Amino acid sequence: MFGIFYGECFGELGARLFGLEGAFIVERRQAIIPMLYFAISVGLAHVTLGLMLGFVTALKRKTGREALYKLVSIVVMGCLVVLFLSMSNILPRLLTKPLTLVLLGLIPVLFFAGGVLAPLELLKTIGNIVSYARIMAIGLASVLLARVANRFAGMTGNIAVGVLLAVVFHTVNIVLGVFSPTIHALRLHYVEFYSKFMVPGGRKFEPLRKERTDGK
Repeated sequence: MFGIFYGECFGELGARLFGLEGAFIVERRQAIIPMLYFAISVGLAHVTLGLMLGFVTALKRKTGREALYKLVSIVVMGCLVVLFLSMSNILPRLLTKPLTLVLLGLIPVLFFAGGVLAPLELLKTIGNIVSYARIMAIGLASVLLARVANRFAGMTGNIAVGVLLAVVFHTVNIVLGVFSPTIHALRLHYVEFYSKFMVPGGRKFEPLRKERTDGK
């Protein structure tokens, strides 16, 4: 289904057999930068949600400094995004100087709330957001691998060998397309997202444990 939407059904085979000349949504081979921005935007939204949940969790645990650090981190991330858009002329450049002053003013608050390692933790958070680009890269690699499979099959000059090569390459690509995005997406949840608010501990989960009837 997505192969039809993106015009990538088995590489260019969809265009040859079914007339899928153009993508219904976006041509990923030609829209690398927009897809990169989209993936990072999803990462920004996901990590920001994790920080917001971390802020709420810190308030419930009554750890004021941690809550302040989460809140300041959210504000800093928002300022950095607007600053980037302003420097890219997407937003007015008049915002550049005020945002720079706001970021400089938030540095002491970061040190107060998060300690000496607060700037490093902030850089780690930025790295977590950028790591969402791996999903885009995996998808693009899958598109190119499908086209390479068709090109190799056509270069053999033999129908049987060409079909065999195409089947092998496309099978490997499909297997990678099933497992690789799943594994990376789970990693983004468990490492980049859950680490912003999850607190280890609690009661051990024992679903098959028998209840005692002696009242002890």
